[in-house]
Amino acid sequence: MKVFKFRIETDEDPTFILDLEIRSDQTFKDLHDVLVKTLKFTENELASFYVADENWEKYEEITLLDMIGEEEEELYDDEKDLKNIFLMSSTPIGKFITETGQNLVYEYDFLQLHTFFIECTEVKEIDKKGSYPKIVGQKGGYKVINKIHIEDDPDKLKASLLQDFNSMVNSNLDDDDDDNDDMELDGNDDF
Repeated sequence: MKVFKFRIETDEDPTFILDLEIRSDQTFKDLHDVLVKTLKFTENELASFYVADENWEKYEEITLLDMIGEEEEELYDDEKDLKNIFLMSSTPIGKFITETGQNLVYEYDFLQLHTFFIECTEVKEIDKKGSYPKIVGQKGGYKVINKIHIEDDPDKLKASLLQDFNSMVNSNLDDDDDDNDDMELDGNDDF
């Protein structure tokens, strides 16, 4: 059995580097779980891995949950149009990674997207005394930044939403007034 060593980096913080090792028979869910724990993410957000080329272009998706239900399957005219769905929990790492230099992209929390670039830097034999997955090196710390603020106080939330709505309405009324400035109306126009 093989062990893959992955280097994980992100554009969000160029000082952050994480190296970890995982067995080829462990699943993408195992990799996801160690990343969530190490990066101090919450466990209730959606995430996906993507097989990527040397330019980080994404291809096959390995997702946490199957988001295509039976209803959506009926929308496809031909079964060939329905992509294979690979679930993290049932897809071993070795299904897509076999050698050094192969890449994955990991996206976590699609509303506040965190993107990580994962490169297989080494393939080696398993250490029978070792426990996997395991962190083997880390430089810098990844700080989770909450990119969206949701107001907890219902009255403040209502006031903020009402203010945003009024701003949009007033902006549209101002735009309509500008459009109507060039138009002359007489009493004989039919509407």
